Amino acid sequence: MSEIQICTVMPVPNDLRGQADTLSIQENPKNGHQLTAGGEILGANNPAGLALPVGSMWRNNRIVRVKILNGSDKIKRKIQQYATKWNEFSGVTFEFVNDDDAEIRVNVDDSNASWSYIGTDCLGIPKTQPTMNYGWLTDSTTEAEFSRVITHEFGHALGCIHEHQSPAGGIPWNKEAAYDYYQRTNGWTREMVDRNIFQAYSLDSTRFSELDKGSIMMYAIPKSLTTNGFFTEWNTVLSSTDKEFIGGVYPKGGNPITGTKTKTAVATFNTMEVRPWDKPQHDNSRRVKYSQSFDKPPRAALGLNWLDIGKNANIRIDASADAIGNDSAVFKLNSWADTTLYSAGCIGLEVTQDDPDFQMGKFSTTDDHPWNVPQEKTSRKINFDRPYPSPPKVVIWLSQLDMDKNKNWRVDATATDITTTGFTLNLNTWADTTLYAASAHWIAYPSNKANVTSGRFSIADIRPWDQPRLQNTARVNFPGDTFSKPPMVLIGLNNLDIDYRQNLRIKLGATSISEDGMDWHIDSWADTTLYSASASYIALA
Repeated sequence: MSEIQICTVMPVPNDLRGQADTLSIQENPKNGHQLTAGGEILGANNPAGLALPVGSMWRNNRIVRVKILNGSDKIKRKIQQYATKWNEFSGVTFEFVNDDDAEIRVNVDDSNASWSYIGTDCLGIPKTQPTMNYGWLTDSTTEAEFSRVITHEFGHALGCIHEHQSPAGGIPWNKEAAYDYYQRTNGWTREMVDRNIFQAYSLDSTRFSELDKGSIMMYAIPKSLTTNGFFTEWNTVLSSTDKEFIGGVYPKGGNPITGTKTKTAVATFNTMEVRPWDKPQHDNSRRVKYSQSFDKPPRAALGLNWLDIGKNANIRIDASADAIGNDSAVFKLNSWADTTLYSAGCIGLEVTQDDPDFQMGKFSTTDDHPWNVPQEKTSRKINFDRPYPSPPKVVIWLSQLDMDKNKNWRVDATATDITTTGFTLNLNTWADTTLYAASAHWIAYPSNKANVTSGRFSIADIRPWDQPRLQNTARVNFPGDTFSKPPMVLIGLNNLDIDYRQNLRIKLGATSISEDGMDWHIDSWADTTLYSASASYIALA
């Protein structure tokens, strides 16, 4: 028997395990329920022979997107040719795309190592990293080897384990001989042999039946590695039981479902869309269309980006979204009591309810204490609904203000102590300002998410606070290679320092937006004294 190279199953790193498990359950709630003997296990009444860890199953009738990161044109064609062999029999199918957030990301190199993560474990791997690797394919590789290796690895991507690790295996290994063989032929350590050869999946976590010696997921096993002469040959195509098994686990039929995918939209509203600035009123609303529609109502985060409020009463403004639908929402910019609201504007970022990357929420000082008991500093620990594999980026936008008219208007909204599980949101003022209330929306996303970047810019970056001027601008450079074309940019206010003796006027903007960066603007007009201000931005391809 020739010593053909074999693959390894890639374990999810410990620091990503929690995220991978969470996303697997979101992908398919059945992944949160183990099967037990006598339950749904495919076995005595099902002839199929593959084994599939239940906790790594995709939703049925969904499309799993695959991006090939590199490799020659021939290798790319072969990967598509043999990966899609599974599509003929499985309700979960592969589609080859050029999307950076594809669920399966295939790397081709000369490392002499081929491997894959199992099923929905791929969802927990950062989008900047591959989930599958081919380490010995070249343009001169034989057709049989293309078929064997590629079909095998995409079996893992569907969630299939190695057939010899099925609970039904019962292979009588000569362990010392196996340690020596796999070290010599593949450079494996004893721990790698234990994980990829000897470790069998438990009865209560695996769909399986009788061992299939002809399975594409079966390693070739020389007689010398067993105590009773058991052996298997190299298999290069799907066996009949492979086909029957995968069709039983993922029955064909029904409408294809694309995977949970990041989808974002933008909406904006300014009161001057519904009335002139010189006809102030408290309640201002309009149903605004998102930049793209959703299958179901999305989540939304709002931020103030324009204010023109009279000085003769307290500063009161609230931005909110109501009646959120699939393609639009009612945006509101309201004031109350004796405040004179000449004009105001806000931006909104919308994301799918079950978006795997973006999380968002809102915190108000009134969640901590009553408005009529003002305090200088207010903080709240925000816990993410699901953890991130590494500390995420967090964007903070002010959405509500209530400040006394008799002192300068100062407020600062920040995110500190950011970890994989949450962060601290701070809503503070300073000096003699009376901050009755403030609210901020927050947006979190993976720090390594492709085609997204964010940051904070401030007037303090370019001049001292005590040298006020109306127009303030500078250049922000985006991280290299983040974008291949100018992104969509959303900017919201997160810090303010304006003199109370004139009207509060401020507007945010960006110009000269390119794939490399943008010119930001924090401006005022008329007689307003703008000491300082800051804003948070998020840019998306």
